[in-house]
Amino acid sequence: MKTLKCAKCGNTLSANDRFCSQCGTECRLVDIDFTPSCDNEEVNRCLAMLDSMEGLTSVKKEIHSIVSFVKMDCVRAQMLGYPSRFPRKYLFVGNPCTGRTTVARLLADILHALGVMPDHKMIAVWSKALIGNTVEKCQSKVRNAVESALGGVLFIDDIHLLNDNKNEMAGATAIELTTILQKHQDDLLCIVAGTPIEIDELCVAHPQFRSGFDRELVFER
Repeated sequence: MKTLKCAKCGNTLSANDRFCSQCGTECRLVDIDFTPSCDNEEVNRCLAMLDSMEGLTSVKKEIHSIVSFVKMDCVRAQMLGYPSRFPRKYLFVGNPCTGRTTVARLLADILHALGVMPDHKMIAVWSKALIGNTVEKCQSKVRNAVESALGGVLFIDDIHLLNDNKNEMAGATAIELTTILQKHQDDLLCIVAGTPIEIDELCVAHPQFRSGFDRELVFER
């Protein structure tokens, strides 16, 4: 049987304890017999590559925060027997050539190395490729893109192009994407990227779009 320790004072705890009987504080439990898979060379390599990129201070801080969260959650999941939970829907806001695609690739590799994603594949799609000439075609294109990326990452670039007043099918695609992502909370990492002003306009046209994402990362250089 694994031994659980209070992260603050080291007192022995059970998995059901919310407060430490020794120090009286509410604290996370640490399974001292479990070493998270995230402490490996691949994760360190990806983080080093991220840190070597020019600028992107807030993005780097956010990615490091995600890694720290997954490390702790790996312990809790192993200890309490529930699937690891972490942010899976990301909105990358920034101009072209600011590193959006590179960071998406690194995040995919990191989460695979952490052991919380079964595949490190990244399916990259241009948003206009998801627009059909009928609502049914839009739905089919979105479903096919999502299904091809299950277990890995779906990266959709230039997402702001789904806000096209001259093409009502663009709006239908945005609605279908929002709907289908809600159905894939645990088996897909989705990253959509676009430019700041245009994404704001897209979210004004489709208010539910922005709320469908867990984190918003702003790429500034």
